[in-house]
Parts: sequence; structure tokens; C-alpha cells
Amino acid sequence: MYSKLRGILRLFVFFFGTLLYVIRYLAKALITGHDVDRGLRLRKEWVGYLLRWMGVRIMVEGTLPEGGGLLVSNHRSYLDPVVLLRDVRAIAVAKKEVLDWPIIGYGARISGAIFVDRSNKESRHKTREAIGEVIRNGYFIINYPEGTTHGELRTIRFNPGAFVEAMEEKSPVYPVATDFRNPDDAWAGDETFLPHFIRCFGKRHTDVRIRYGPRLHGDSAEAILAQSQAFIDRALEEFREEWERLDLSD
Repeated sequence: MYSKLRGILRLFVFFFGTLLYVIRYLAKALITGHDVDRGLRLRKEWVGYLLRWMGVRIMVEGTLPEGGGLLVSNHRSYLDPVVLLRDVRAIAVAKKEVLDWPIIGYGARISGAIFVDRSNKESRHKTREAIGEVIRNGYFIINYPEGTTHGELRTIRFNPGAFVEAMEEKSPVYPVATDFRNPDDAWAGDETFLPHFIRCFGKRHTDVRIRYGPRLHGDSAEAILAQSQAFIDRALEEFREEWERLDLSD
């Protein structure tokens, strides 16, 4: 059952909880300096609490990858990287506009996020270089090659940049499919953040399903891209069929 009050309360939890996470990090940083690993540890702790308080229920399939590499996923919502960061030690690639989001932008920055201006060729080039450095340091990179959120059943066009960098760095690539039981939870079209958040999390529960794929092998970025997209498309179709069966049985 939808409750606007529930959605508003969870919005406050989201913002003020994130603010507390940032303050905890900064308090420690004043003494020992900035440390991405500490930021990742605090973020993982906070994400675990946050998802429970917001009523997010996650079903995970497949084996969680280890050792660093590139995670490529379809893109439904601003919640996508949050549900992955619950379990994976990773750094996200985000559009530069996220830096301007109150509190969230700074929280992303101190936990190592890479920001890209997709309209700027130099920015895209620097992002690819940063991705390579992060992977060489043993972290995972979460990349959304579609470049935007949407509610389509299957993926839309994948941008090849991250795949090219992964091939050059000889980095492992793992596909990840993410989907919401309620298609309206996708953040698409012209809807702004606050109305969508309140509507989405005004429900008692938000059900999310994640499927991690195996490491992909290929002799070109194009081949790895195609394998990633095929794995994710197949998973999304299976998710939707199973969601629909569950809804009919309720």
C-alpha cells in the first residue's frame, strides 16, 4: 500500500543518514587524511542500513565477482549503484551533474566516484584513463554503458568506451542485470528526483533482483560488449516473466 508520509520519512532518512556518513568520514579525515578505503567501508555500512530502512528487498543470483574489474549493468534508477554497493567493493562512474546533488554528490566524491561530462570528449578520455587506474589498484568499476536510466524491457544502445579501456588494461569484465518488480520504479522520462523518490519508496517494499554473470572472454571490445548486452537482455526478460507470474499468483 502506498503512503506519501512513508515516502517523505524515508526521504529524510536518505538525506540525513547520508549527511551523517559524510560527517563521520570528514571527522576521521581531519585526523588521518583522506582515504578511499575508509570511505568505501563506511559507505558499505551505511548502504546496508539504508536499504533496510527504505524497505528495499534484494534477491541476488550468480556468484559475486572478486579481485577487481569492470561491472557493466543496465540502468533503471539512481538506486542501481546503491544495491550493488551493498555487496561489491566498487567505485561508480557517474555523470558530472551528480556532483551538484546536495549531500549525495559529496558522498559519492569521498567514496571515489568518477565523474564524466559525456558531452566533452576530453572528459570522456580522462574518465577512461581513471577507470584503468582504479582497476589496476584492485577495485571494481560499476559502469552503466547505456548512459541514462529508462524503463524499456531490454537494454538500449551500449557506449563502447569502458569496454575499450577494459580490453587495453586486460581487465576482467562481468555483466550484471538489475530490475525492479514494479516497472514504475524506473526513473525515466521527465520526472524529477523528489516526486519519484516519494512515490517509489512510499510503498512498503521495493523489490529488486540482481543477477551477476560470469567473467566474459573475447578478443575485442565489440565482442565483450555484445556478450554483456546479450546476458543482461536475457536476464531482464526472464526477470519480467517471473515477476508477472508472481503478480498473477498474488
